[in-house]
Amino acid sequence: MAQVGISEFTFGYAFLFEQTQANWAGLTAAPVLPSLQKEEEQGWDARLPLIGTDFYYQFKLADYLSRSNASYLADGTYNAPYYRIRLHRRNGSQQHRRLRQLSISNPYTYYVAPEFNSIEQFNTSFLAHQVTTDCRIIPVHLCDDIADDKQHCITFQPGSSTWDFRSERRRHEISYRGKEMGDVYRESSRQWQRLDARFAERLLERTRELARRVIAQEMPTNTGLTGPLLDEGALGNQPRQLLLRTADILSVTLGVTLVLVGSPE
Repeated sequence: MAQVGISEFTFGYAFLFEQTQANWAGLTAAPVLPSLQKEEEQGWDARLPLIGTDFYYQFKLADYLSRSNASYLADGTYNAPYYRIRLHRRNGSQQHRRLRQLSISNPYTYYVAPEFNSIEQFNTSFLAHQVTTDCRIIPVHLCDDIADDKQHCITFQPGSSTWDFRSERRRHEISYRGKEMGDVYRESSRQWQRLDARFAERLLERTRELARRVIAQEMPTNTGLTGPLLDEGALGNQPRQLLLRTADILSVTLGVTLVLVGSPE
């Protein structure tokens, strides 16, 4: 078994950096990150699309399995090396269950994993601006629901769009390589709307409601427990502050990164 040798944070940073730099002929992708609070004078607002919609990414690392005794080579599922994403099993697979809740209201919710298996390959991809290209992007709404502490995983082979969800084996046909994301973003255009203060207010309220709901489901005896992030304190009506609060809630409660995708015109 080979592991890429980087952290999920490093992989996510490289992916998001490339998203902001990519040129998809009139499309733009703007990650909303807490660090943007430090970019007041650097023109981040100017990089936001004027019309678009919201995407959500959770970054996962993948093991590369090539030996004949690897489970799904040994049982005949695959006849060539494959990748495996391990899902966190803590608290009844809490992280996955929360993502599934998000994907019900927004199908543009994805697991993102690298299709490279060494630090050398990562460095080569990063320097060549190919990290996004060398990724597998899996729609969470196609995944199964799970609610136990067993180890579940997703497996896939390099270059193939099919993947298996391993609670009980289920084959799925749809996933994306990073180089296909321009097409995915264009297909989302039927959902595009003006990304103004009203959009930011609605997005924040939907995110708060989702966070409150998953907390209430998991801790029914503590329904009053929300925490300062979910308090409805005055934030004004500036999209920047509303979007940053939304991104903070998503990061803390769901472990996802918010990316606004659309047209700059």
